[in-house]
Amino acid sequence: MTPEHSAPETGGSSEKDHLRAAYLTARQEPADADWAEHALVTLVFAGVQIDVAEETLLDAVELVQDSREGPEDLYGPARDWALQQIEVMQSEGLEAFDDPLRMGPRDATVFTLGWASALSAVLVASNLLDLLPGREVGDLTVGLALMPLLLSAAIVALICVYKRASRRFPFPVTAALAVLTLAITSVTAALIIMPLGQTGPRITGWWAALLIPGYGILCWTTAKLWRGPQADPVPVTVGTILDASSVTDEAWLDRARATLRERGEMSERRISAVLHEAEDHARDHGRTLVAEFSSPEGYARSLPREPHIRPRRMTFLYGTLSLLWLALGASVAATADELQPWRLLTFVILVLLCAWETSRHARQWRDATIPEALARRGQEP
Repeated sequence: MTPEHSAPETGGSSEKDHLRAAYLTARQEPADADWAEHALVTLVFAGVQIDVAEETLLDAVELVQDSREGPEDLYGPARDWALQQIEVMQSEGLEAFDDPLRMGPRDATVFTLGWASALSAVLVASNLLDLLPGREVGDLTVGLALMPLLLSAAIVALICVYKRASRRFPFPVTAALAVLTLAITSVTAALIIMPLGQTGPRITGWWAALLIPGYGILCWTTAKLWRGPQADPVPVTVGTILDASSVTDEAWLDRARATLRERGEMSERRISAVLHEAEDHARDHGRTLVAEFSSPEGYARSLPREPHIRPRRMTFLYGTLSLLWLALGASVAATADELQPWRLLTFVILVLLCAWETSRHARQWRDATIPEALARRGQEP
């Protein structure tokens, strides 16, 4: 790659400007720059890291510059070319994709503050219930002001534990860890909120409206000042594909198992069976697993799913979360000296959301199970 095609250090619109300049320089054709921008958007919306997407497109522009032909003529439509690149990256197991729910410390903090701002709106909305005849607007305490933040932190912790555990453990263990995390964080939040609600300053509840922009400003400031780690671009070249293919059988099996678990579409028994079959097949042919099946991630993604597995798991998970939120809400209502509407409203919303997800996945589970049962019945003699 030529020096003028080095990737910029900043993200956002600078990537598009840099790509447009590179493609305009190649042939002085505005249509080429539009092609590159369309391809970039397709790659980024598919979860490809922006640095990787830019590097891939800058590699492609070199042929445009050398051949003096447009990218549409060389590579076809921008979206089709981008989807082909995504397929190559996935099949080769390259670390080129972002998972917004697999959060590091920075992203977890930003998400927590952002959701705290949204949950603060529930606190403000609950004050409207206090306008009913015979009621008065409750006071805002330090504990109530922190409740959106602590509740948001509990949700983010739940997501982080689930995403990381899903690659390392079978689903029952992952689900148990997620539920345990939510229970611990919720109890911890209650132990912080309740004492602060009984002591300290009190002001009228309408001041809670300032929590929405307050947490929002903290979220925006944190995102601006706390820069995430700058990942080195991973262009799709022969070298990177060969590096990705240099893996021992043991490591291959571990990576394939982690990918299959993360997919969440196969039972643990089925995962072990297919990996055992792959190991036996490679051994019978006297080849390594990577030589026989290429990258473990690509192999894992190529396997057919069991249609009922994911909806069944999600039905049990969201059902358990519904019961847990219901139990926590009932506990808060039973122990509070004066139940404030916003607390009850928050737990009602969480219970309803989880119950709706439980119902939705239960229907998917039913729809997936009926065809499988009919297929098995049709195979009976």
